[in-house]
Amino acid sequence: MTATLAEPAGGAGAGDLPEGFVPLRRMSGYMANFGQLYLHAERRTLAVRIDESHLNNLGIPHGGMLATLADTAIGMMMSLETGRSKSAVTVNLSLDYLDSARLGDWVEARVEFDKLGSRLRYGTCRVVSGERCVLRATAIFAVLAPRS
Repeated sequence: MTATLAEPAGGAGAGDLPEGFVPLRRMSGYMANFGQLYLHAERRTLAVRIDESHLNNLGIPHGGMLATLADTAIGMMMSLETGRSKSAVTVNLSLDYLDSARLGDWVEARVEFDKLGSRLRYGTCRVVSGERCVLRATAIFAVLAPRS
């Protein structure tokens, strides 16, 4: 997974970005329709503003959307931390849903590493909305061997 920065933010909502966050270019594949993601590399944080497309039928962010955010954040931060030297894929993702976010909330996925080994990488993520932790995730990623 490669993080590339978008052009400077413009349009609605661009002025209310928290300091240090920069928009990422839209991703392809499954993530193409996820919504605009924002990176704060120094804080190992990936963020998104909750919009209608993230909501379930209860009007709160879908659990799968929050899981995707956490998984993407952990993987992206691992890639950035290791200098994109070797790709890695999720082999285990454990989640605890603690609270819910709301439409319009700024949600941050804050990542920490437990170990960045040569074969396995371990990370944790707390997805927060303001002062509330809405999800706690732990993940194990396997480093891929070079393709021959």
